[in-house]
Formats: sequence, structure tokens, C-alpha cells
Amino acid sequence: MKVLLLSSPVVQPDFDRIARIPNYGLVSIAGNIDDLCTVHVADIHALKDPKDYLARTLRRGYDLVGLSCMSFQYHAILPLAKMAKKSGAETVFGGYHPTLNYKEIARSEEAGAGLVDYIVRGEGEGTFRELILAKEDGHDLRDVAGLSYRVGGKMVHNPARPVLDVSEIRRPNRDSRLITEGFQSFGIPIDSVETSRGCTNGCKFCSIRQMYGLSFRRYPFDRILKDIRDAEAHGARSIFFPDDNITLDVKRMERLCDAIIGAGLDHLRYKVQASARGIGSSRRLVEKMAEAGFDAVFLGIENTSKENLKFLGKGTMSNNADKAVRYMQENGMIVSAGMIGGNPADDANDMWANFELAKKLKVDIPIFYINTPYPKTEMRRELEEMGLITNNDYRYYDGLHANLKTKHLSAKEVQYITWQMNARYYDFEWFRYTRVKKLYPKWFLKESLRLVPFYARRKLNLALGRRKPRDYFREDLERGELCKGVM
Repeated sequence: MKVLLLSSPVVQPDFDRIARIPNYGLVSIAGNIDDLCTVHVADIHALKDPKDYLARTLRRGYDLVGLSCMSFQYHAILPLAKMAKKSGAETVFGGYHPTLNYKEIARSEEAGAGLVDYIVRGEGEGTFRELILAKEDGHDLRDVAGLSYRVGGKMVHNPARPVLDVSEIRRPNRDSRLITEGFQSFGIPIDSVETSRGCTNGCKFCSIRQMYGLSFRRYPFDRILKDIRDAEAHGARSIFFPDDNITLDVKRMERLCDAIIGAGLDHLRYKVQASARGIGSSRRLVEKMAEAGFDAVFLGIENTSKENLKFLGKGTMSNNADKAVRYMQENGMIVSAGMIGGNPADDANDMWANFELAKKLKVDIPIFYINTPYPKTEMRRELEEMGLITNNDYRYYDGLHANLKTKHLSAKEVQYITWQMNARYYDFEWFRYTRVKKLYPKWFLKESLRLVPFYARRKLNLALGRRKPRDYFREDLERGELCKGVM
């Protein structure tokens, strides 16, 4: 049997320039089925013309084509599934969106038209493996937990699969990648390594609970170190840890840093997403991270308002934001911070308060997210009851598009304020203090040479009365480059 696993081609253009990271989940599945079949992984989000590439690749003759996506990427995998079906392959949908919306997909026109043969719900390493075994040996698909499959014109949904014991998950197969170029962070080749799965926090906007339940499962350190070495052997000079909440266990994180240093792997550049509470709880942890080679952290600060934090389900989890940022800055790390605006009680002043907090903390790369009613989350149910959701087209559920209004602002106003904040943040003061220029001078110079003339032209056109800010807002909205704005 021949299997092809595809990422979604959809990316957010502004983020993609900072970091384009290969899909870890697909090579993890590949590493857990490669003894049963020939498997290839294609990270087609690295390509300018993914459909042309897929048309050529499908000529190799695959039996199964797997497609992974989040909600805002789902629409883009449907034409790819159609191409796969036309080539004679069966299709397997997986990832967050198919897992959470499998019943809706099964009832949709796409499923009815035969684009979806199987849906792998939850973690794919176990379910995909058992699907292949069942097909090869002729076993009944009813025994494959976590699988939805077609019987005639209907989809049958098997019981859910319990979360996996991560010690039994084999390491990823990076040799399965067909596309090995184009992945970088700040211009440095990058790959992903997973150290844990799941999170036990109760953030109401998050889909992790629906994917993994309230679990936190840790990989053994020897496995993590082997995975880092393998990523480096495949060309990575920077490593991103995509864990759901890597600092949930602060002491473990300290030991992981010690293990990286002890293994002589501290010459690599590590990047991670982490909670403000975890990072801010321990200066010692941040010092160890810096010693181990961590140079950038995406920090979930979320909001300045205690009322909003309560609504988001964050409680007091962001109370350590000031300490977290200070500790990272003292250790020379790039601070990226996620700030969520467009919450039910927000007016314009509330939204701009996030901007002022980022300025006060001197965050290197703030990301002004817009509250998004992701499918099946507790927050979506609450926002539906409030009547605040304005858009149910999942193409725009990327955290940057406004899909809801607040009690004081329309969706368009939420969008416009967020757009304004993105460019206004990067002023001359930012150019003076940002650590990006010190750690990644070549990338910083290249981006400066690209953006400075861009904004200079905008300011000139505004000064001459040729254009208005709202003109540029509509232009960026149409292009999907929502981190532009007007300086």
C-alpha cells in the first residue's frame, strides 16, 4: 500500500514570513505506519502552486491520501481531496477540524459527494495504523477506535480512541518528506520536536480539551534528545517545540533544559510557546532556557482585563506576564506575545489597552489576535447564547479575522482597530529596543528593506490625499495580510 500525507496549503502570509514550519503531526504518523506501507509526506504549504505539485505527485499512484487541517484550512483541502479521488485513491481527513466536526462533515455535501472516505479522529498514530492493518488484512473496520468510515452513502462513526501512551509512539520519519526546502524561522532552517501532549488548563477558547481531554503526557527525555538529533541531521539549525503547554510542569522543563545542555545540543536555537504563568513563576527556569539555547518564546498573555481573563477561562494565569517578559528580556530572548481583543465587553479603549500593555512591556513581536468562536468550544456556546457571532464561515477562523461583534463594537470596528494596532506598534522606539535585530540581523535587515519603503509609500499617499486609511484597510483585508495597517 502507498500512502501520501498532505498538509493544508493555507498559511497566514505575515506569520509565514517570520516562520514557516514543517508539519510535525504528519511525519509522526509516517513514523508509526512506515513498517506497514510506503508513506510520503508533502508539506505543500511551502509551495507557490500546491495543486500543480499534487497533480504531478499523484501520478506515483497512491492508495490512501491523508489530508490534515484546522478549521480555517478546511475549505482548501476539499479540491485536493477531489484530485486524490480522481487519481483513484481513497481519502482520509484528520486534524483538529475533522476531529471536532466529524458529524457535520459526514452530513455535508462534500462527504455526500464522496470526497471523504475516512475520518481519523484525535491522535492519528494509532488509528491510522489500525486502518491500514484492517485494509491489508481484510479486518472489520468496526474494530478501529477513533475512525469514521463510509458504508454505502453514509458515514459510520466508531467509538472514540482513548489518548495514546506517548511512550509507545514511535519517533517521526523525516525521511518520508518529499519537500525539504523552504522551512525557516528568521531565515534559519527549522524543524519541530514534540516533548509533551495536552494541557489541563480550562481556557474556554481552546480546542485542545476536545482533542485530548484534560491530559498532560510527557515524552521520555532520551526520546526527545534523539528526535532533536534527527531533526539536526535533516538540516535543522533551529527547533520549535509545538507542545500544547510545555511549561505546565516547570520542574520538568528545567530538567529538559539540563538534558539538552548535557547532551551537547545547546548550540541549536530553540523556540517555544508557553504560558505567562509558567515562565513568570521561575527566574531560574528562564535562565536555564537561555543556557540551553532558547532564544524566542511566544507568550500567552491574552488580555489586560480581569473580567476578560475570566471570560476566556484564564483565571489568574496571566498575572505573571510582567515577570515573564522581564525574565526573558534579562536573558536576551525575543518576546512574542498573544493578546486577545474583541471580547464581549470590549469597547475601543479596552482593545487599545492590549496595545498599551505590549508597548509598556516592550514586546518584540505582539500578535493582536481577535477572539474567535472555534467549533465545539465552551466559548462558542456562550457567544452563541449572547448573539455575538457574526460569521460562521470557517475560512476566516484564523484568529486574525473578526467573526463576532462585542456589546459596544461591530465586527468591522473590531477588525479595523486590530489592523491599526499591528502597524502602529512598530515605530522608531521599537526599532531601537527590539532583540530581533541583534539575534537575527540578516533577516531583520531584509524585512526592514521590504517594509520601510512599503510604509513610506503609504504615508506619502495619505499625506497627498491620494488614499485614506480605510482604503488600505480594505486592501489588506482582501489580501489576507492583516498585520499591515498604516504607521
